[in-house]
Amino acid sequence: MHSETRSIEPASGYRAVDARLARTTNERHRLVLGVLRDHLYAECTKDFPLLLSTLSADPDYNFWIEGAGFGAGPKGLAAVTAHYENLYRENRHVCDYRIERIVVDDDCIVTEGWFDQVFPGRVLESRGVAIDDPDAVYALRMRLLLLWPYDADGKLVGEDSYSNGSMYAPENLRKLAPEEVPAQFFEAVG
Repeated sequence: MHSETRSIEPASGYRAVDARLARTTNERHRLVLGVLRDHLYAECTKDFPLLLSTLSADPDYNFWIEGAGFGAGPKGLAAVTAHYENLYRENRHVCDYRIERIVVDDDCIVTEGWFDQVFPGRVLESRGVAIDDPDAVYALRMRLLLLWPYDADGKLVGEDSYSNGSMYAPENLRKLAPEEVPAQFFEAVG
């Protein structure tokens, strides 16, 4: 899985959506693409108010990924808020989503590509993942397909994420050299 070593670029996801937005003329599609771009931008920049502004009043997340509570995910705004607070608290918000395909209709966007998420070793260890250095930083790579459904107002009503295989499979993890860890990982979460 990690035969291709690449730098982690946290802006890759929202930039891919921005590029698609630039060539889209349908107004409804532009609306939902803009919300997705803002959502991905907010995730990688820790702009919590912007992130929450992209969500409907009752979002429903489903993680269809083995090792992530297959089919589980936060339900409702309070649970989704807690999910993101925990993501930031555990310093797991630095992600690189190299979106290769974007499919848009009036009610849903589908994105697909390779996804790298940066994890502190201690967080992986706390989840029972066999690692050799809890003080190191790791990249977890998976092939990720996301369904992003929208309400009539263009707000996200949830996320449905699908991935290849087991989330924490050894072949999906790579220890990062210190110079590979993105600067965002070291910035104070707040």
